[in-house]
Amino acid sequence: MLLAFFATVSTGQMTALPPTDTKRLPPGSGRWLLLLASLCFAVASLLATPAARADAAHPTVFVLLQLDAKANIVEKTLSDKLPGITVKVFGTFRDFDTAATTGNPDALLVIPALLDARGKKATLQGTRGGKESEPWVLVSVAKPLDGPLAGKTIGMVDLLGRDGTNAFIAQVTKDKDFKVKRVAKVEDLVPLLEFSAAQALLVPQAMLAGFAKHTRLELKARELPDGGQVGLPAVAVLNPAVKDAVVKAFNGLDAATKSVLGIDAWSPK
Repeated sequence: MLLAFFATVSTGQMTALPPTDTKRLPPGSGRWLLLLASLCFAVASLLATPAARADAAHPTVFVLLQLDAKANIVEKTLSDKLPGITVKVFGTFRDFDTAATTGNPDALLVIPALLDARGKKATLQGTRGGKESEPWVLVSVAKPLDGPLAGKTIGMVDLLGRDGTNAFIAQVTKDKDFKVKRVAKVEDLVPLLEFSAAQALLVPQAMLAGFAKHTRLELKARELPDGGQVGLPAVAVLNPAVKDAVVKAFNGLDAATKSVLGIDAWSPK
């Protein structure tokens, strides 16, 4: 009988159970049946309740950024420094996209281009040196990449998915007809040059020093039109009920943690 009850709950169809012949039950069983029925209906209520956002005391923040640090280390750092906030840092765009679509996060910490692609607005914009953006460059081997990008392969960490990445590169470089090689992690970028899988990498200029430490290649940068400016990491609060808690937590980050994110301050939007 109990299995039949849960079967009806799992399908979302509540049907009456067949009557029980109380004459066949031993004395005192009525009380236990009542308790069992109460438990079943309590479980049914939980199963029938749609997944909701975290309550105001424990907001959930999903993070996808191109950082020179492993996702699990960034996640632990942010979790330690953001009390009361549940932080999930994703290592790939695919995992982030799936979780953000089905997991109903309270806030996102990503680059503004990804917020634009998802139709969201920043609540806090990261800044560095008083600026909300940073220059990106095309990095190649031995000499700066010459001429149009048509026919050339450009490598980039996947922060926006296939179509989004293509559109992003076109916007930043003011070029077209290039090929794109997307990788999941920052450490996968330089091997694209080492194995001639790409003619250049599109990365933040600030990452060049880190690349030089991990390769013997002579890396050269090509500046982009309009300075190749790309927005620094931003926080978008999706659940108004937790806005104050999220903003307060991020504003309370220390300088070292902000530096991990590539910023030194937050600007309210």
